[in-house]
Amino acid sequence: MTQPLNISVLPTKWATALIGFVGMICIANLSTAQQSELSPYSRYGFGLVNQLHSPVFAGLGGMETTLFNGYQFQPNNPASATFLSQTTFQASGIGNRLSLEQGDAPRAMTSFGSPGPIGMVVKRQSGDNALILNLSPYSTTGYVITRNSEVSEIGSVQERYEGNGGLNNFNIGWAHVSKGTRFVMAGPNDSILVQNGALHMGIQTQYLFGQLSRSSTLDILDPTFLDHQNRFTAQHRSISTTVGLVYDQLISARYSALKDFEQSYSMRLGGTYTPETNLHSTIQNLDETTQTLGGISIGLDTAFYSERVNFRGRMPQSYAVGSSLHFDRSDGLRWALGFEYKSTRWDQVSNRFAPEMQSQGVEWAQSKAYRFGFQFNRGNPEQLHPTWGKATYRLGVSQQFQPYLIDGSQVMIQAFSGGLTIPLVGSRSLSRIHFGTELGERMTAEGALEERYLRIHLGVSLMPFFKNNWLIPRLYD
Repeated sequence: MTQPLNISVLPTKWATALIGFVGMICIANLSTAQQSELSPYSRYGFGLVNQLHSPVFAGLGGMETTLFNGYQFQPNNPASATFLSQTTFQASGIGNRLSLEQGDAPRAMTSFGSPGPIGMVVKRQSGDNALILNLSPYSTTGYVITRNSEVSEIGSVQERYEGNGGLNNFNIGWAHVSKGTRFVMAGPNDSILVQNGALHMGIQTQYLFGQLSRSSTLDILDPTFLDHQNRFTAQHRSISTTVGLVYDQLISARYSALKDFEQSYSMRLGGTYTPETNLHSTIQNLDETTQTLGGISIGLDTAFYSERVNFRGRMPQSYAVGSSLHFDRSDGLRWALGFEYKSTRWDQVSNRFAPEMQSQGVEWAQSKAYRFGFQFNRGNPEQLHPTWGKATYRLGVSQQFQPYLIDGSQVMIQAFSGGLTIPLVGSRSLSRIHFGTELGERMTAEGALEERYLRIHLGVSLMPFFKNNWLIPRLYD
């Protein structure tokens, strides 16, 4: 007996949404224990902000306004969900290689892994609406710094600075697309109805949560002297809304007299906006004298302790705008290139944060990002290779300024990126495997600490097999 071609809409729809939601909650509990950064520049404020992307958009320099596709959505822009062809689950992991160098000091290197964004969009095939569930890293903190010195009349002294934690973003959203049509010429005496433009709209609620912890220890090796330790812990939570819009406009299209597609040009304009919102924090700060016994630091006396329960602050407004040009040809050749700018006004809410969140000599600043991306597919994919011929290739360049001024110089990140997407062989579906690579550097003023990092992103987008398409009614009773 053959299996039915499609399954019923109601049970699967609710089961899919429920499984996705429960999965997000479980991952949210696990993700707070994951270390996703090891950088001294992550010791300020909320850590390094918006550093980790899904593989497709990591390969495009982190673009989040217009360069979308049918097999992976951008967690920072809910409007991207309606570009998907059907229900999609995506997840990724990241391998990191970090090199630190300052002046004539020996270079330090380390390797570590971290999780990437994970999410699900529930969407009927060729439908106009989409439900979004997603969990992404928002900021990351991780460092271990040790400095040894000799002090007169005291002897050998070791300073140790450690930090870990980060903030995560959980999203629930909805997206919709409205399409318009027009007639274009097909040969000298005929015309054909095509899609002229489409407005993709999305809105999602963002629940920002997580914990950051930092400690600094002064360890005097002579046991006749007492040591000192400062410990800072902050738990943050905030609820906000992000709105995304993308307008896709056909510029020109050419069809043959037999009404066969030949080529087309189109342009996209897009943007996102997140308004200023409340931040609720629980902050603890402890200064104490300690003594190291058997390699274990024992607290002896509290010099200072403060606790702020449900401290009210503000998270800044943020917006991004971008544009891209797209070309398609009948043999499968297609390319797209785009540019975008993003701004987050941390400087406008700096006086609303607890003073102990920043170190001495560090100030809040406006965060900015400039991104350029290019992607293309080669023509005649089946003739080239059944797998690699269908690959999508990407290149990207980005420059980002973190929201911190250190002694008057802002933390700057510059990166080159690339990547590709190939079909998931044997799945008999539209599922894909994604690769992304980032090569970048972080720095402030000339002569300061310089970091070079290499990231390798590996991810997957899973879509249902065509005989098991979800959210489609039965063809029979």
